[in-house]
Order: sequence, then structure tokens, then C-alpha cells
Amino acid sequence: MNGKITEVKRHPERASYDRGLLLDILSRNFVCEVGFEVDGQPFVIPMTYYNDEENIYIHASTSSRIAGQIRNGKMLAISVLEINGLVIARAISDNSINYRSAIIFGTGREITGSKEKLLIFKEWLDRLIPGRSRDTIIPGENDLGGVAVFSVNIKDFSIKVREGGPIEKSGKEGIWSGVVPIFSVFGRPTFSNGNVPRYIEEFIEKKNSGIKIDSVGAGNL
Repeated sequence: MNGKITEVKRHPERASYDRGLLLDILSRNFVCEVGFEVDGQPFVIPMTYYNDEENIYIHASTSSRIAGQIRNGKMLAISVLEINGLVIARAISDNSINYRSAIIFGTGREITGSKEKLLIFKEWLDRLIPGRSRDTIIPGENDLGGVAVFSVNIKDFSIKVREGGPIEKSGKEGIWSGVVPIFSVFGRPTFSNGNVPRYIEEFIEKKNSGIKIDSVGAGNL
């Protein structure tokens, strides 16, 4: 692939092409936006994903538009965005957002074997909630046959990160500026059909344990 497609041109000082950072961003999130084109018409679809160190996996209905395009070898752009704070500057033009984002470019390979599909779905589920694959209904052959699973090799990608406080290019004294942190907090289960399993409790506790918010609302992950 032409390397220029992965080059970050606006704010290149915020760019990174570090594979370790990409895997960290992917491991902390589970929803992506998948962009593709059909006969000149662009589409962007929000999808859940799973990844290992080499590939990112998505799934869709076997008869879906995106499945057909992937089978035809069409290029995908997979985007993951993590928002960490609102950057409030004195001047409107200096406002921004703290974030980490990644875009992966590539074509998909369809995974057709039932055993491989099932293994991926189990790993996918355990990435989302560790231990859940041992406490769930396993899909049968017909269920697996109705789902298309695709892998995209993590090879061509770019990362962009913005962190820190406002960059004040203009403004006057007396107007407040700063960063309002944004956190993802996992709540207590709702619509529960019984006692909540311990692995669910541990999952919630672990996800929330890294969030520290001080008395004035500042915080960090």
C-alpha cells in the first residue's frame, strides 16, 4: 500500500506509527467505525471488534452490504476513537479535545471454518468480559453459518494523540481555561435475572479501579 495513505498531515507532531501504542488503544476499546465504498457511495458503519497482535476482527450478516464488499477485496478504513477530555481555551478558536485515535487500512479475509469462528467468538467475548465464554450458550453450526467473520491484518495504520492543556494563542486574562476530563464508568447491572456472577462483579471493579477523580473534578486514568 502507498505509505502516504497512513501519513498524518494535520498536526504531524501528534502522529505516531508505534505498533505497541496501537495495540494499547485497541485493547482499551471495543467499538470501531468501518468505512467502505460501494459504486462511489461511501458508507461508515459502527461495529464491535476484537483484535489480537496481528489482526482486527469484525463480523456481519452473511448477506450484508459490507460483507459483499469485503469478499470482493474492497479496501476498508477502520477507525477507533478514545475521547479523554474537553479542552476549554479562552478563545473559541483554541478549544480542542484530548483524544487517542487510530485508523487501520486494509482488505479483509473471510474466516469460514466453524471451529475457527467459534474460537474467535470465545476470545472476543472473554476480551469484552473475562470469563464469560465459560458461562454462555455456545452457537451451533447453523448459527455460525449465518455470521460472516473477517480479519484485517494490522499492517498499515496511523495514530493521532492530543493530550495536555489548552494551547492559548489568544485571549485575555480573567477568562477561565482548562481541561474537563472524560471517563467511562461501568455501572451496576440492570435487567438482571438473578444473582450477578462474581466474574461480572470483578469485571466492573477492575474497569472502575483506575479512575481517580479529586474533589475539584480533575482526574486521571
